[in-house]
Amino acid sequence: MSRLIRLCSLSLLLSQGLVAHAEPYNLGAFRLAVMDDPWRIEFQGGAKPVTRQDIEPVVKIVGANRGWRVVNSTEGRMELTNVIRDHTMSVELTYSATGYGIRYLQSTNLLYEERGGGTLRLIHGNYNGWIKNLVSEINAGLGVPAQTTIGFAPLEKVDAVPFLREKGRDAYKEFLSKPTPRAFAIAPNGAWASSSRSAPGSRQPDVVGNVMESCNRRGNGECKLYALDERVVWRSDR
Repeated sequence: MSRLIRLCSLSLLLSQGLVAHAEPYNLGAFRLAVMDDPWRIEFQGGAKPVTRQDIEPVVKIVGANRGWRVVNSTEGRMELTNVIRDHTMSVELTYSATGYGIRYLQSTNLLYEERGGGTLRLIHGNYNGWIKNLVSEINAGLGVPAQTTIGFAPLEKVDAVPFLREKGRDAYKEFLSKPTPRAFAIAPNGAWASSSRSAPGSRQPDVVGNVMESCNRRGNGECKLYALDERVVWRSDR
């Protein structure tokens, strides 16, 4: 019986550790989410080239099913808007023969705000779901195999992080093993900083505030947030 109790206690401790590792950064409001943006969809090898005549009708038809309306269209680009109750949003869809992308433009009443030097963009969590549904239906309508990437780069792609020298890349590799909440910031001069929960079960720190303050001391005040928890939030157009 005592052995069983010890095993149960160990299982409980391990499960608590796993939960603590997966705890996300507290954004301050339950309706807020980190924005999924931009979306890049690449048509896979063997798919037939997609033309304007292919994609525009699909976007208009499947978009209309979700309330999206094309308000401007030129070769390779469409602007779409949607109104859901008192929420409005606009996105840009650009495309070529090998894929397409969707990028946020503006919104009203969706709690949009920027933090972390402008790279951490927050919005009502429903927005991410609306864009995900739009992408899924466009892909289904086109009927071609595709691979979807959200954001600047996959989190684990160390070589994609801008500005870093060897020591910085080693630090980023270590960052990937840290418990959440966690944040990593970078600067054009090669400066970087990392912040994370010190131990499972400990009080959640303000990793975004901590990492920006630490990075800016060595980064001439030009630091931007690169990653938060399980995603890259950096934008290459900043």
